[in-house]
Amino acid sequence: MKIILIIHLVATVFMTGLCWFVQIVHYPLFRAIERNEFPSYERKNVITGFITVPVMVIELITGLILLYHFRDSLHLLNMVLLTFIWLSTFIFQVPIHLKLMQEGSPELITKVIRTNWIRTLNWTARTLLLGYLIWTLIVF
Repeated sequence: MKIILIIHLVATVFMTGLCWFVQIVHYPLFRAIERNEFPSYERKNVITGFITVPVMVIELITGLILLYHFRDSLHLLNMVLLTFIWLSTFIFQVPIHLKLMQEGSPELITKVIRTNWIRTLNWTARTLLLGYLIWTLIVF
């Protein structure tokens, strides 16, 4: 089960780093793209899903395996935070990106930046939580 936890941690750390990059660099750079050129850019930006979706699925599967084997509050909290990430992705991020493919309005860009904080902070919390779980395996 340790290898599953390590795979889960690596996927989570990867997504945390990627999410911070997107939050601090990538999404704010949307504002530098001309409004009339933005839909074309956004349609090309969809390629990021080829990186994020497989890693998110690995996170989900390994997280469920861990929760099944370790039915404790920390593993449950990990999956609750991951659920918030998935919900935020499908309730906020995906619909906003679909709208951005039609128009690159400054309001939509601000909305995608603001709502992405949900994912950024939840992934950060999960990285800290999983770091603690790994630490307890090493120390105890």
